[in-house]
Amino acid sequence: MKKLRLIYIALILLFLSCNQEDEQSSNLRIEDLKYGRGTTGHGDNQIGYAGVDLHLEAQVYGDDVASEVYVTVESLTDTSFIKFDYSRYYEGRRNTFIHEHPVIPTYFDTGAYHLELTVIDKKGEKAVEGGELIIVPVIQFLDVELEGEIIAGEAIAIAFQLHGLNILRDLNIVLVDSNDNEVLSNYYDFTTANTNIIDFNDRIQIPTDLPAGDYFVKAIATDARSNSVTENFNF
Repeated sequence: MKKLRLIYIALILLFLSCNQEDEQSSNLRIEDLKYGRGTTGHGDNQIGYAGVDLHLEAQVYGDDVASEVYVTVESLTDTSFIKFDYSRYYEGRRNTFIHEHPVIPTYFDTGAYHLELTVIDKKGEKAVEGGELIIVPVIQFLDVELEGEIIAGEAIAIAFQLHGLNILRDLNIVLVDSNDNEVLSNYYDFTTANTNIIDFNDRIQIPTDLPAGDYFVKAIATDARSNSVTENFNF
């Protein structure tokens, strides 16, 4: 009877020991994941720019040291995918703070992506945290308002707000025909404004001798780093 009791106690201790190991192995976790605009700051707005670095930081907690650390960014609309491996910087570190600036590839289109930070410890336990990442142009045309029709002798009104990642340099408003031939062009210099936000509002006179046909307007904005973005307006 005493022998059976000892075996029973041993089984209970073994069971408790396994439970404790399971609890410890699941202790690996990622907290306070933040990511967003980089370069000029530590953004936390879940917004990135193709060809520009992305600020990313997080705190890792666990009972064992890290073995692998990597970040993935995957498009939600096409096959675009990239993996950034930072294992060599964090391997062997416990309860570490992660701070990196991965550069979003220039070939990534604007749109919705999913970002994940993965940490694997020496025991092989894995922790994953992530969320949506929106990639936007380095220059954005926001709150666009158009008035009028492209008719000979008439005027059209164009209003919008330009938001740039960098300081905005200039803007070209170009009237083109259906074959993309330029009919007229207005140039606007923003260098003296020295800002990355411009409220644009102007009326453009259509030439009186404009032949009948299909036309549209192109707005070409350029920043101080020579990045250029084109927006088409159909009246």
